[in-house]
Amino acid sequence: MDFGPLLESLSRPVDIYCERASAAFDAEPLNAISNAAFLIAAYAAWNLRARRPDDSHSAAIKALCILIGIVGIGSFVFHTIATKWAEWVDVIPILVFMIFYCWMILTVFFEWPAWLKAAACALLFASTFYLEAEEFAPVLWGGAMYLPSLFFMVAAGAGIWMRNAAAGRAFYAAAAVFVVSFTARTLDMPLCNDIPIGVHYFWHLFNATVLYLLVRTLILHAPVRSVAASTPGSGSNSVPSGSPRSSSAATDAGIGFPLFPQN
Repeated sequence: MDFGPLLESLSRPVDIYCERASAAFDAEPLNAISNAAFLIAAYAAWNLRARRPDDSHSAAIKALCILIGIVGIGSFVFHTIATKWAEWVDVIPILVFMIFYCWMILTVFFEWPAWLKAAACALLFASTFYLEAEEFAPVLWGGAMYLPSLFFMVAAGAGIWMRNAAAGRAFYAAAAVFVVSFTARTLDMPLCNDIPIGVHYFWHLFNATVLYLLVRTLILHAPVRSVAASTPGSGSNSVPSGSPRSSSAATDAGIGFPLFPQN
């Protein structure tokens, strides 16, 4: 089998951002350096998780924090190497984060069965991957692939809000920042004549904030599922499965404000 055409395709240079004026490694300094925001977001989310009263989702949240860092590394590779294979190094971690986060939201806040979560995540993956195709590259300057995520955030946010207003507000805060982030990404090329360095780096800064806020929503607002509650002889002080955190638990953990409104 001849892999020549495939390797040639993967090595093809990609020039889709205003800041890049050559094929040099450092042709996009702001777009490359701004990816440090993802590492900062990953570190901040990791530290916040360490102060979480409930540890039932600890492993999944740690994985999300690590994925945020990988997103930044993948994006740095793309904005320096700028080839087709580097573009996939950029896109794949974002897609993995989106799918895994979708699974976690449907698990933590909606308690959907596994088959229904799998179907929803498959739909999100398929629609995103479909819109990543070359024929959709002119749509929103390659940003069409993020429309399914925006739709998911709007729909899921409404459901979360109906279950808990504080969690809904936190989730929609992330969605609002994502709209700003997506706008910056979309306007990079249209504003190129007026702003030669472009505005794509704002996409990185705001998007890192989005990922932090999404993970923060899970850390601070996920209903408690205490192992002790299901353990025989654990006593009446155990927290029932699915119950919200109390403000005192949040304060004891050093967070300093109630995570759920008290009824």
